[in-house]
This record gives sequence, structure tokens and C-alpha cells, in this order.
Amino acid sequence: MSRSTWWLFGAACVVAVTLTGCNTTGSQLETTIYDMHKRVVKLDKDLGESITKLNETAATLNARVDEMDQQTRQLGLLIENNQKRLDDLSKDLARFRADVYRHLGITASVPGAVGGTPNVSVGQPMIETPGGVTTPAPPAPAGTVVQGRNELVDSAPSPLPAAQAAPVQPTPAPAQPAMDERTLYATAQRAQESGDLEGALKLFDEYLTRFPNGEQAANAYFWKGKCQLDLNRHADAVQTYETLRSKYPNNTKTPYAMYNQAVAHVRLGQTAEAARLMQAIIDQFPMSPVAEQAKNDIKKLTGSR
Repeated sequence: MSRSTWWLFGAACVVAVTLTGCNTTGSQLETTIYDMHKRVVKLDKDLGESITKLNETAATLNARVDEMDQQTRQLGLLIENNQKRLDDLSKDLARFRADVYRHLGITASVPGAVGGTPNVSVGQPMIETPGGVTTPAPPAPAGTVVQGRNELVDSAPSPLPAAQAAPVQPTPAPAQPAMDERTLYATAQRAQESGDLEGALKLFDEYLTRFPNGEQAANAYFWKGKCQLDLNRHADAVQTYETLRSKYPNNTKTPYAMYNQAVAHVRLGQTAEAARLMQAIIDQFPMSPVAEQAKNDIKKLTGSR
């Protein structure tokens, strides 16, 4: 072979080797791209399943909260009905007592008062005639002690002559009294039950301002938080339930408040904090009715089995 022929043969070999290397590199690149595509598809699928589970968990939590809320309201209505019956019985007793006092000639300083012992004094007896007409006993002379009474009839003249007597000043109308603790709380509950959440929220705030350590303070915090939850004020509900937990750590409403607080965190997208609260319910209140539900919900929040 001539020298030119050898040069052509060498150049052909170099070109062949170069083309072979390019084909190998392209095949590896395609393999890498395919693997990355598979991973992206898997991640997208896993993310979709996680979002679906979170949505299902939130829906389940909302349903359970509404169910417990309904049961609590039914208990509240039962308590209110029993209280109304007691009030009616107290009124009937007051009327019966007034009738007995009238027949015995006894007067009470607070007629028909409910609760407590009235300040009674013996008065003139009423004489019942056969025809059913009541005739009072004849009045006693002035300045004498009346038979059967513990009071003295004053016969002294007026300190001033009639013409100089001081004019009688009209008694001003009393100011409208503020609602007492029990009435204020019951009014707030009725507003919430009727769907007036804004009005109920204001009344619960008024109760907690006026009676910060009242007998219904823990319940007022709980229902205040529920109003905020139903009004989609989730951050405010979290703060209200946190206050209830700190002030009344051992109250019967506390585990329910923690559960509702976890629901508020879920709606805020704070699933880790919600899972922490569910675990706290299980640890601190293992015998509470919501502890078992918390065990199921925490699995959904964390994705564990």
C-alpha cells in the first residue's frame, strides 16, 4: 500500500471510534432521563395520595366535631329544661306559701320571693264567712298593741303641719340591672344554638370579662372557641383553646378543646402541630372519649399504619 492509502485507512478508524463513543454517551443520557422521569411520576403520585388522605382526615375531623357538638347541645338543652322545671316548682311553692300566709294572717316583706327565708310578721287574721267572703277583723285603737301582732301603731302627729309638710319627691326609676352570671351564660348559649355566632361570641366575651373565674368560665372558653371555629377564625380559635388548656388543665372540657384546637391547626395547614396535640390527648387523657378517636386520626395525619 501507498502512504496515502494508509492515511485514509487511519482516518476512517478514528472516525469509526468517535461515532461509537457518541452512540454510547447518548444511550446513557437517555437512560438517565428515563429514570428521572420515573421518579418524578412516582413523587407526583405519592404527593397526590398524601393530599387526598389529608383532605379525608380533615373531613372526618369536622364530622366528629359536629357530632360531639350536637351531643353537647342536647345535654345543655336537657339541663335548661330541668332548670325551668325547678323554677316553675319554686314559683308554685311561693304561691302556695303566699296563700297559707294570707289565711293565717301572716305578711311577708318579700311576697313570692324564690329562695331564702322571707322576713315575716304576724298581721290581722282574715275571717272566712260561710259564703266565701273574706272580712278583715276590726282595726285596733291608735296607740295600742294589736292582739296577735308584733308592731305598735304610731298615734303621734306629723312633725310639720299639713300645709308645711315637705312635698313627696317622686322615686326615680331604677336602672336596668345587668344580667347575672347564670343568665348571661344561658343567653350566650341560646344565641349560639340559634345560629347567631357573632352575638354569642360577644356574650361569651362579656361573661369572661365580668366573671373571669365564674363557675362556667371553662365552658365559656370552649364555646367561644367553637364559635370562632365555625366562623373560620381558626387562628383565634387556637388561641382561645390554648387559654382554656393553660387555665383549666384538668377540666372535662380540656381534651375536647385540644381536639378542636387540632382541627383548627389542620385547617391552617399545620398538620405537625395537630398531630402533636392528638398525641398529647392520648398521653394526658387516655380515658377520655376523644382519646380513641385521636389514635385513629393521628395515624391519618402522620401516614402511619
